[in-house]
Amino acid sequence: MTKKFGSKSPQVWLNYGHFLYVTLEAPERGRALLARARQSLDQRHHLNTSVRYAAFEWRSPKGDPEKGRTFFEGILSKYPKKGDIWKQLLDLEMGSGGDKADATVIRDVFERRTKVKGLKPLQAKKWFEKWADWEAKSDSKGRERIMARAGEWVAAYKARQAAKQQKQEEEEDDEELEE
Repeated sequence: MTKKFGSKSPQVWLNYGHFLYVTLEAPERGRALLARARQSLDQRHHLNTSVRYAAFEWRSPKGDPEKGRTFFEGILSKYPKKGDIWKQLLDLEMGSGGDKADATVIRDVFERRTKVKGLKPLQAKKWFEKWADWEAKSDSKGRERIMARAGEWVAAYKARQAAKQQKQEEEEDDEELEE
């Protein structure tokens, strides 16, 4: 298949991986295929392909969700600012157990995303809103708690911005004195 349709196309590798994971229920062959795919594909396709294979691992009938988590952890350690990957991990965590999804694991994902350095205010707002909506389903006071945490995050963000501004002004003053 890769010879006929081109080994440089990420869609070919994703379709083949989906076939192995879901149709044949052979996740070990799918894991081996990812290594081959990463060798054949351009560097720019590696991230998306790896994320999709981690999701295959999670969703396939004989796949191992723990291996999928490990996969996502490795990806997020390398690309911590990628909000779409965080959202995908969160969706997989929420959907993996249905109503019995582990609340502590889901809260941990929410919490870790808010601690990522370089999180922008608009991204944080959307993330906190999603977290508050999720908490409101399980606890009536959960939404209030999360909104209070969002307020703390905003205060810390403003403090960091003020410190950065002050440092920048000091550097400019130092440069003027040197001239």
